[in-house]
Parts: sequence; C-alpha cells; structure tokens
Amino acid sequence: MRQFLGIKSRYPDAIVMFRMGDFYEMFFEDAVIVGPVLDIAVTSRDKNALDPVPMAGVPYHAIGGYLRTLVERGFKVAIAEQMESPEQARKRKGPNIVHREVVRVVTPGALLDDEHLRGGEPNYLVALVPGPQGAVMLDDSSSRASTSKSIATTKAANAKGKTKAEPLAAAVAAIDISSSEFVVMRCRRPEDLKVELARLSPRELLAPASMHTWLKAELGPECPTLTVGSSLDGAVEPSTLSGRVRHLYEEGGERRAQVRPLGDEACEAAATALAYAEATQPGQTLLLHRLRRHEPSRHLVLDETSLRNLEVFRTLRDGQRRGSLLWAIDRTRTSMGARMLRAWLGAPLLDIAEIRRRQEGVGVMLSEARLRGELQSRLKDVRDVHRLAARARLGTVSPRELGALRASLQAVPGLAQLLGGLASRRTDGRVPAVLELGEDLLSDVCEALEITLVDDPPAITREGGMIRSSFDAQLAEQRELADGGRSKLAAIETREREATGIGSLKVKHNNVFGYFLEVSKTHIKKVPKNWVRKQTLVNAERYVTDELAKLEAKVLDAQTQALSRESGLFEALRETVSAAGERLIGLGDALATLDVIAGLSEVAEAHDYVRPELDELPVLEIRDGRHVVVERMLGAGRFVPNDTQLAAGTHGSVEAARLWVITGPNMGGKSTIMRQVALITILAHMGSFVPASAARIGLVDRVFTRVGAADDLGRGDSTFMVEMRETAQIVAQASPRSLVLLDEIGRGTATFDGLALAWAITEHLHDQVGCRTLFATHYHELCGLEARLAGVRNMHVSVHEHRGRIVFLHRVESGPAGRSYGIQVGRLAGLPSRLLRRAQRILERLEAQERASPGPQLDLFAPRSGVVDAVPDVDQGPGGGLTATIAEVIAQLEDCDPDALSPRDAHAMLCRLVDAVHEPRAGVSDDQ
Repeated sequence: MRQFLGIKSRYPDAIVMFRMGDFYEMFFEDAVIVGPVLDIAVTSRDKNALDPVPMAGVPYHAIGGYLRTLVERGFKVAIAEQMESPEQARKRKGPNIVHREVVRVVTPGALLDDEHLRGGEPNYLVALVPGPQGAVMLDDSSSRASTSKSIATTKAANAKGKTKAEPLAAAVAAIDISSSEFVVMRCRRPEDLKVELARLSPRELLAPASMHTWLKAELGPECPTLTVGSSLDGAVEPSTLSGRVRHLYEEGGERRAQVRPLGDEACEAAATALAYAEATQPGQTLLLHRLRRHEPSRHLVLDETSLRNLEVFRTLRDGQRRGSLLWAIDRTRTSMGARMLRAWLGAPLLDIAEIRRRQEGVGVMLSEARLRGELQSRLKDVRDVHRLAARARLGTVSPRELGALRASLQAVPGLAQLLGGLASRRTDGRVPAVLELGEDLLSDVCEALEITLVDDPPAITREGGMIRSSFDAQLAEQRELADGGRSKLAAIETREREATGIGSLKVKHNNVFGYFLEVSKTHIKKVPKNWVRKQTLVNAERYVTDELAKLEAKVLDAQTQALSRESGLFEALRETVSAAGERLIGLGDALATLDVIAGLSEVAEAHDYVRPELDELPVLEIRDGRHVVVERMLGAGRFVPNDTQLAAGTHGSVEAARLWVITGPNMGGKSTIMRQVALITILAHMGSFVPASAARIGLVDRVFTRVGAADDLGRGDSTFMVEMRETAQIVAQASPRSLVLLDEIGRGTATFDGLALAWAITEHLHDQVGCRTLFATHYHELCGLEARLAGVRNMHVSVHEHRGRIVFLHRVESGPAGRSYGIQVGRLAGLPSRLLRRAQRILERLEAQERASPGPQLDLFAPRSGVVDAVPDVDQGPGGGLTATIAEVIAQLEDCDPDALSPRDAHAMLCRLVDAVHEPRAGVSDDQ
C-alpha cells in the first residue's frame, strides 16, 4: 500500500491502475470513483479493520475496454506495471515486494492503441500559449495585467523601430503521438483560434488555467478535456525543450526560404505539448522527426460555423459521418489516407500550382481505370504505417502488429512496379509528383521482418512463438531440447506403465509440483519403493522419480532460456523498426497521398466530376453544378443541376453580378443551391474534381455561412441573437476574396426590423466588402436592390403551380419569385384543410390591406376593404334579422370541413343554408 500511495502522490489527478498478478487494482477514492463508471464491484481490503480500504479491480487482459470507457469520460489513467516477476523479487535483498512503476499515462490526447483510436481521424493533443493580443481570453486579472503590459511594451518597441512584431492572440501547437504529426501555428485573433480548434478537433487541450473559462464558454459542448500543461509528474519545464523544438522545426522546414522563423510563443506552445506528451510515456522516446508550421494565409479558411453548416465532417441532423461531405468523397483504402483526406478537406489550398499538381494526379488516375483498380486493391493490404512506426518507437508494438507492418511493406514493391509501368506509358515518361513513392521502399526493414517473424505472429509476447527457429541457431537448439524433453517424458510414461503394469499411469504437470507420476488408489500396491510420494488425492497418489526430476529441470530450463532468447530477439527486431521510424513516416505519407488521389479519381469517374479551372480573379462560374451529398443520396440522374455565375468587380465596362438575391418557396432548393456552390469551391481548392460539367473558380480566402437557426441555451442567446452574432463575424472578417452564404437573415425578429437589417447587410456586403455572395430570402422587398446596386442580381427557384398545388422544379432562373407559396408548402406538410383555408383568407386580407392603405405596420386584424369578414351594423334587409342570419351561415361554413363531407351531406347542408337565407325572419334553427 505504501508503494501504491507513493505512485498516487505523483499522479494525484489520475486513476492509478496498479498491476497485481492477473488484475489491475484500484484503491481508496480511485476505486469509489471508477466502480459505477465501469460497472464493477467495489470491495475492500481488511474487511474486519476499523477503516477498510476500498478496492476495485479489472482483469489485465480486458483492460482495453475499461480504459476506453474511462478516457471517453475524460479521466486520466496511470498504468503501474510490475517491473519484475515475484521470483526475481524474492531473490533480491531487502523487502521482496515486486517493484512497480508507471509505464504510461493514458489521457484523451495521448492514446496509442487501435481500440482507443479512430482510424480515419487524428488524435490531437493541443497546447495554447496566449500572446499580447490574448487578454480577452483570460479571466484572471493578473494575467490580463501582464498581457496588457506586454501589449504596451510591444507598441513602445514598434514605435522606436526596434521590432515589427505580428499581433498574436495565441500560439497553438498540435501533436498526435499515435501518428507522429507535430504542427504549430499562430492565431492573430481569438476568432482565428476558434477556427483552428474547430479544424483540429483536439481530444485534449493544454492551456493556462486563466484561459479555461473562455474556452468552455466559446467552445461549449464541443470543448475537449482541459488540462494545465505542467500537471503530469515527470513533465519537464518547456523552456528546456526550446532548442529541441527549434531543431525539429528546422529539420522539417518545407521551402525554408518561404517559412518565417518560429516565434517565442509558438516555440513555447510546441515545447509545452512535447513535454506533456513525453511525460505520458515515461522512459520512452516519441517518434517526432519534424515540426511543421501551418500558415492559415496559404489555406482557404473554414470556421466552426461553416464546417457545421456545410456538414463538412459531420451532419447537422445527428452528428454522424454518413451524409457529410467527407463521407461522400472518401474512397480511401487505408487509415493514413482517410486522415490525409480529412486534413486536405479541413484546410484547402490557396497555392494554384500545388492545387494543379493534385489535379494532375487525379486526372492521370482517372484515365487509368484499370491501373487505379489494381493500386486500390493492393492498398487494402497496407496497414497504418504511421501508427505502427510510432508504437515501435514507444516499445508498445506487438508481434502481430509487426506482422501487419511486414504485410504493408511487402505490398510496396508491387505498387512501385505499377507506377513504373504508368511512367512508361506516358509521353513525358514521368509520374506526377503526388503519385511517387520515392526511392526508399524500406526493403531492408521488410527483409528483417520476413526472416525474423513467424508467418502468423501471436498478439502478445508472454508465451513466445513469434520468432522463426531458422533465424537463430541458439533459439533452435533450446526449442529442440524443450521439444525433445517432452518426447522423453512420453517415453518415461510408456516404460513405467509396462514395468509396473499400471495401465492408467500418467505423467502430469502443475505449477506447484512440476512433473509427476499419477497413480489411482486401486494400483497403489504396484508402485515401486524408490518412487517418492509428493501428494495424496481422494482417488489418486502422485509420485516423482530421480529421472523425472532431472528431466524436468532440463526441460524447464530449456523453455525458460528459449523464451528469454526469443524476447531478446524480438526486442532487437523492434529496435530495428524503431530506428527506421522516420523513413517509415515518409513512406506512409507517400502511400497516404497515393491513396487519396486514387480515391478522388474513383469518385470523379463514378459521379461524372470535371477538373475545375483555378483563377486568381475573383470569379465563380459553374455550369450544371450539383450538390455532392444530395446527389449521392438521391441516386444518379435525379438531381437537377444549376448554373452559377458570380464575379467581384467589373468585366469590361459592365459591373459583374457578385451578389445574388435568391427568392422562392421553402423546399424549392435555395439552401441546396447555395451549399452546393460552397462545396464545389472547397473541393476545387483541395485539388479534387467537382460535380459539374465545367467550373472556373477564383481563389477564395474564406467561406462564411449563415444558414439555419437554433437557440444557444448554454449562452442564453436566442435564435435571433445567434443569427446576428454570426452575421457580425461575417461583416467584420469578410474580404473581397471571400464567399458568403446568407439564408433568410432577419427572420427571427419583427418583419420590418428584420427587413431593415437584411437590407443594410446586403448593401454593406455589396458596397463595403465587395465579396461574392448568395443571399436567400423571403423578403421580396430586397429584390428592389437590383435597380439600386449594380452588382446585385435577382434570381429565383422555379415552381409549377396547378390548381392550388405546386411542383418544385429546383431550377434557378433570373428575376424575382412572384410568391413564396408558404400555404402550399403547408399543404404538402400535411396541415389540416380547414386551417389552410383560413390562412388563405387571412393572406388575401393582408395583401388587400397592404395594397389599399400601406401604413407603418400591418394591422393583422383589420377588416379587408370591400369584403364582409365581420358582422356589419347596417342593412338588416326588409324582413329584419338578415345580419344575424348571414353571420350564422358564415359561422357554419367556417366550421365545416368540405373534405370530410360526402356528396349527399354536402347537398343537404347547402339546401339548409339556402333555406336559412331565404327565411331570415325565422333565423337559423338549432338543428340546421
């Protein structure tokens, strides 16, 4: 217990799983906490003591599932393993308690095992360091004061010309220890930080305690586990790692002349992430050979709102992958390729040359369908080289996983040969750069794995059986001796049966007595006197002989030596793979790129995508564009394509249309058309072909969306406040190169207030920002902006109306829509006929009132001019009582549901009403 408490004192905020034989035990508060979480019994040690110790345990072989549950609930788990066997402990001088030590700390951001990871998604641990502009994110007054002082110092230094520091809200470093990814970036504003966190989707955030409140408020339910970077035992001071961080950055620098030096805050963030990650793997070295810098200015930026509204990674409806853009274009065959595709989609490029290189690779694969099919078939044999290499470096890779790595490397020469054949068929004799595997195919590592590992390696090393006997003469000799000993045991059993005449005699073994001869009680008198009795059972006696004891010693010694030798050989093999870790990462990158390109070409062929033209000019021309996901859901040939043509600025002497005001009914397709334009733009920037017959896409720096509406109850914001908050960010951050999608701005408040805001926002985007914009609205008054603003064009989704019912044509045409068809949509939704007729009468009254006397605000309850909608005060008719009669007739008509009447009932009712009108003096009787 002293040993346990000593470990617990070093990891106070973690659940300590303490290995004791075949179980991991948890004690004290840890046991009480995890009992209900894991649904296991909480017992106690020393039950008769005054203060018994709570205890809970799980079998060591089933730890994976329990770990996953704890990590998903946000717990940290420190794994304390037995570092020696009980036999070794007994041989040691002093206390013979088995020595235990923490071998790894499992946290949400430090997962390694496949059963805890999502194959197609990264598992980022992210560290944040606030910069001079980050005071707004801090909730601690002293931190704010320090940051304010830093801002003042920076301004003073700038004024003196000593430095030209870039404004910085926070530096961000992301590390995925499972795949060796290490990246750093700088965020100028808090909004930029939220963008990067949405793209990275980290599992764990390392941040100063003073940032936690802001992070929880801004990220809401999506906020990952928050941790203070120095909270783990063994985590070194980040400042001691700055030299190593800068070395990793310089070693991994791509186009070093174009990459800015690593700033102090970025270096600190990377060092914080590295120190924490290494502290989770005590005594091990992470496979990190480069530090890459992410430059947001070189990528199309998709903020959290756009990722959500455009359903890039997850659907809005249920948060599932199926139905998202990523799901629609993912044809990768490897986990590495799936992660790379996700990375490309989350950060599309702005470098036209690099985009064209990717497009060239997709085009080549598209023209080589048979080759692509063979490549993808062979890629199925490739496992996650990145993660296998990382586990080899950390010493956690299993024999079976090394077997998977061997199978992966065995597939590489065939892939290279296929690509070589491709080069011979091309006129220029070369393969596009994105399809090259490089010169180093790691044949030496593959050979080492082939000659060392058995064909079907076991999942664990404890029982041996993983190294080929042909690989090592000493191992073969020891195995032969052990196997020969078993044959000699069988010979002893046969000989003794014949010598004693005991037909049921058997040679058996257990861990207490080793090998022995077992004789049933009925044959005791036949036992020779030189046999030594070892144990008496109810129906049998157990004996041992000198010959059996000597042979046992040889067999057990040979088995022990064979297992020890095999373990040593496996460790050497693991070291060989570990030493090649950086090379394996490079090969894994090439395989992942090949996988992504082949998958994108498969999608392009299957769904008739075309290569888009990228342009520096702010244009957006799409012919026969289609929505990637909706088309997949509907099936081939059912989606109605549409053209889009936008351009910021002037073409010749004519102002180009850069802002569409789109009107038309709900369900007509306005939102689908807007989203498909955004998705085509994103696909074009990531290097993919797009669903259209032709496309010319001017570079877009950011895609903004204001689509849909929902309360933010956690913040106490109404639907309209959420709408206005998102719109404010668009207005503040959009540039002339941005693409903006606005869907029904202003609908959450009073009609005139919403119209005024929508009008002003449209004017601002047109006049002040000048970006390409699609604005869907039911405010038909906005259609008047086309005559006032040169860059505005009215568009509408067409509808066919027949006898009060409508058919959506899903076509975008020029000009404003005549009506919104809200009542017809209500009919399609199944609203009652009586309700719809009442709504139609109210609509007619409102339209007539607006035409007759437009005022500052419509009176919804004023009578319509020229129509009897209320009881008049005059003209009772010659017989009197006409007013009451008509009012009663109208009341009966309003209460009637014609659709529910049979022809006979309808005729009878009509007769009664006519009789009532012709006999006004009598009025309308009760039975009528």
